[in-house]
Amino acid sequence: MKKLIIGVAIATCISSIAMAEEKKVSAALPKIDMSFVTDTEYNVTKETTSTEFGVVAGYEGIDLSVKPSFSWDDKEISNVEFSAGYTFDVTKSFAITPYGEINTDSDLDMGDKLIGIKTQYKF
Repeated sequence: MKKLIIGVAIATCISSIAMAEEKKVSAALPKIDMSFVTDTEYNVTKETTSTEFGVVAGYEGIDLSVKPSFSWDDKEISNVEFSAGYTFDVTKSFAITPYGEINTDSDLDMGDKLIGIKTQYKF
């Protein structure tokens, strides 16, 4: 009988602790989605290999990225891409992202400046 009473007491204590309210700690900074991305490609025509890599940060539809491109043949960075965009969800399955992109050389001298629109359809 003592074992049954002790078991009930322990179960009650455990369930009381589990039902205690959790305190949420507010973050000092907003939640920013960060990712490291890479894209390695081999150009069959020119017989060259390059890797684009960098960091992409996203917050509530806004995406910012910095992606240098490394040439494996020349062993140097040939292009640095800075881009920004904002994603509009038209429907639950369709989104439009206007974006801007600035490309620089390895010395950060300005190169191509691009603007565009990306679309995304989710199945």
